[in-house]
This record gives sequence, C-alpha cells and structure tokens, in this order.
Amino acid sequence: MVMKMVRNALNVGVGQSSSISEAVEMALENINNPKLTIVFASSDFDPNEVYSVVREKIKKGHIIGGTTAGEFTNLYTKPKTGTVAVMCLESPALKVGIGVGENISKNPEEAGRTAINMAYQNIIKDPTLASFVFLGLMKSKNTNLLNINPFTTICLIDGLQGVEEGVLRGMLSKMGRSSRIVGGSSGDDLKFKQTYQFADGVYTNSVVNALVCGLKMGVGMSHPYVPTDKGAVITKCKGRVIYELNERPAAEVLKELLEVNEITPEVLSVNPFGVRTGDVYADYIIKSAICANKDGSVPCYAEVQKNCYLTMMTTDKKTAIENFKRALYDAVKDAGNLEEIGAIVIFNCVLRHLLNEKLGISDVEIIRKTFGKDIPVIGFNTYGEQGSTRGGSMGHYNQTSTILVISKETLSQC
Repeated sequence: MVMKMVRNALNVGVGQSSSISEAVEMALENINNPKLTIVFASSDFDPNEVYSVVREKIKKGHIIGGTTAGEFTNLYTKPKTGTVAVMCLESPALKVGIGVGENISKNPEEAGRTAINMAYQNIIKDPTLASFVFLGLMKSKNTNLLNINPFTTICLIDGLQGVEEGVLRGMLSKMGRSSRIVGGSSGDDLKFKQTYQFADGVYTNSVVNALVCGLKMGVGMSHPYVPTDKGAVITKCKGRVIYELNERPAAEVLKELLEVNEITPEVLSVNPFGVRTGDVYADYIIKSAICANKDGSVPCYAEVQKNCYLTMMTTDKKTAIENFKRALYDAVKDAGNLEEIGAIVIFNCVLRHLLNEKLGISDVEIIRKTFGKDIPVIGFNTYGEQGSTRGGSMGHYNQTSTILVISKETLSQC
C-alpha cells in the first residue's frame, strides 16, 4: 500500500451560540464527517440536552467536553457565559480513542488508570494507526520528529472533587512521565454545585480523556505572574490545606506577606503562591489560596508539600500578555510549523479570566494579533488546569492557561 502524504489534512469548524442547535450547525457548515467534536457548554443548559442535540446532528465521530465557567471561540473577542461552544475536527489522518474513569471522589488513581486504558484500547483498534504513525516517522527526513510523542491526551476532570492530582497519578502510572497531557477541570459558572463531562455520553464525578494521534500537535502552558522577594516555608500541611507557614498560623503569615488586614479573593487573585520546579528551566507553577479559615489554616486549589518554599507572585498587564504569547509560541514550536496551525484549544483558569478582565486583556485578541484572525479557537474557563511545564513537570495547576495547538500537517509528513 502506498501512503499519500497529505498537506493541510485538517478541516475545522467552530460555532458558538446561546442556542445548542445553532452552535452545532455553525461548526458543521463546511464539515462532512468530523472525527472529533469538542463541546464546552454553560451549566445553564441541561448537559443531557446538550449532548443529545450534538449527537443528533453529528451521527458519527467522537465527542468530548464538559460544563464550564465561561466559553470562548475565535468568533468573539471575550469569553461569554450562557452559550455552547463547538469545534469540529475533520481529517482522514486523525485517530481518536475515548476513555472514561468514574467515581473519582472514591478512587481517583484507579479512575485515571481506567480512563487512559480505555482510551488506548479504543485507539489501537484502528487497523491503520500503527502503520500510519510509525512508518511515517521512519520515512521522515526531519530529525525533529524523533522528539515527537505521537499521542496527545486531552483530559477533562470534574472540577469540584478536588482530586485532580490523584487522577493524574493514575494516568501517568500507565503513560509515563514523558506523555503529553493537556486539559482543564470542568466548571459550573461559579455555582460550585455540580459539573459534567462529555465523552460519547454524559458523566459527572469523572475524568474523560480523548487520546488523539495522526496530526502534529503541540502544548504550551503559562501563567501571568512573576516572583517577588517575599515568601515563606510550609511547615505543616495536609493535601490542599496549609496549616503553618514558618511554624506560625498560615493565615497570620499570609496577611503579613500581603500587607493586608483581611484575606480576600480579590487580593489572592493578584498575589498567588509560586513554587519553583526542580527541572532545568526552574519555572514557577501557581498554587492559589482560596481563603483563610477561622483556625488560621489556608486551603488551596491544588496540593501542597511540607518544606516547600512558597514565593509570593505579582503581575501587570505587560507581563500577563508576554507570558501568554510565550506559551502560544511554545505550543506552536512543539507542533512544528508556524505556517500550518490548524486549531488552538485553550483551558483557562476562571481566576485568570477574572484577572484578564481586571487588566483589560483578551486572549483571543492576542491570538489574532500574533497569528492572524482566521485561526480557529475554542476554550473554556476552568476550575484548574492539567499540563506540563517546559521542563516536563506534569501536574494540576491554578491561575494558568494550558494550550493545545493542532497542526494541519500529518505526523508522517516530511
């Protein structure tokens, strides 16, 4: 069999509307047979109705997504609420395996393992997958392809269970630390009652994965912050709760560091904690505090470790814009070709969204000015983000954007 190397092997359709049907029809306007449809929906909609309408109009192909704290596409300059955002990806080269792990609150690691095992078993059923990917890699003259992991996992986790780290540990126990994972935690428009995940069906209290392959893809990650010269050491903690900083009540020390009398969400959104990674880049990852409890403890949106040094972070408009642009370029570089961007998928923390609103920043406008106004974009405001730093530190993060760039080029293209 002679394998044809296809350029521009991806068609993309995007829709966004307060009408489920209209959003899907917009996305399908120039699409015949989508291999993967991404759906991000406001929690104002019945999730079962969202899935039912999407599946009725898209008979074949896989569906992944979830409920949000705001949806956005390239059709508008800013995130909206009360809408459904849809992206249809059509390509003969695209291979997709869907996996689901349920009851994450009970056993998150087992759910992570189940989801990735299911996705892998589903994708390898495609009889042309192995020959398409590995024959293409063998024949390529581009040595950069030696660094490509052919699989990328889009991962969405229920954002109200507080167990993302456990789910990721389960996934990575099967995938290995070099795996490419990108995603976000589903939301419910800051109601904090219940979130839903879509994966060829409707789920809650679950992790859903789409294991994708066949097209070149790249990931990036950034947050808007830079370190200050202030910080403290965690001397007592458990899970996501800090009890002591510098052997004193955590809330007391935090007030001193922030120079405030009261710890409020507004203050914390501008000055989160930063933890320096141990990899070659020594990037800072963000651990966001939620509030101060009456007992002096400080709960966070991500796990913390004893003896870890927490650096207070700060930001301004210029820093926030430049950091986001760097993550975009990192993802494009990872995908391989600036001229062949097919689509961009963004998982953006709702706290970072609130900061963007305060600073007067639009991520979609940044993308338009950087890569052009016609690049298809879809994303949602999350309750946390999954991804890896430039040095490969995989984890669950706060006040961050994780970015997936999907190329028009096939993996086997020289």
